Amino acid sequence: MRLIPALSRSGATALRGVANCIYQIPIANCQLLIAYMRHDIHGVERAPSDIEEYLLRVGGRNPFGEPMWRLVLAGNVIWKVQGGKVWDENLTIAERGGIDVSDGRRYENRPVRDEADRLVEQRRYPHLEGWILQKWFPASSYNKAQWFEPQHCMADGTPKLGPYPQFGDYEMMAGPMERLPGKQQIHEFISAYYRGLESRHSSVETRMREMLNALEYEERRQVRDAREFMDEYMRDKCSYITSSSLEAGRVRTERAEKLGIREHVGN
Repeated sequence: MRLIPALSRSGATALRGVANCIYQIPIANCQLLIAYMRHDIHGVERAPSDIEEYLLRVGGRNPFGEPMWRLVLAGNVIWKVQGGKVWDENLTIAERGGIDVSDGRRYENRPVRDEADRLVEQRRYPHLEGWILQKWFPASSYNKAQWFEPQHCMADGTPKLGPYPQFGDYEMMAGPMERLPGKQQIHEFISAYYRGLESRHSSVETRMREMLNALEYEERRQVRDAREFMDEYMRDKCSYITSSSLEAGRVRTERAEKLGIREHVGN
């Protein structure tokens, strides 16, 4: 049975308030509830136990009994933020409202659903692969008034960044690293952070920027995929020089004969 770690005085006070005033449950169960509510790591791969123990020894725990530092795979970290359009996965990028280059008409396909009016689980770091080092920040690091400002909320008042982190949240401090870092490398990362006197604060602005960067990355990826599709189409379907179609082979043969070329240039 896994033991629940001892809490600091401030953590115990905070948990007692949550347990007694909101959930009406014992403090120990409330602590487990916080871990359940965070639920921001998917996948089964975790850092080795000796690395987790080292991070606890170096950084300790936050007031709620969670590790101050954690090493996780960037691809496994999720968060709940404002959604967007969801398309049929079988459609190509061009078919998702783009133009059919064969006849110049726009595809009539429509999204399966539009989730722009709700919060959905998404990868927090879609542009990153590998291990990242995160540090926990208290709720005071996130300006609550700013979190709920109109420009940061959807039409119904729901924050675009998801639920306010009343139990604090983790922010990336180092990475990504393709290979699992050793204790010495982790020690250097943490030492460098503290030498900076905690100059890297988490805030609403950084969270919003991070969300927008993730959305921008996804849009750029789709544009890149569409461009690659178009280039391939133009090379293979629209150019008689490089296309492998029978029609292109016939055109190449006719041009070659007019130029007096006797070598085979068809398919």
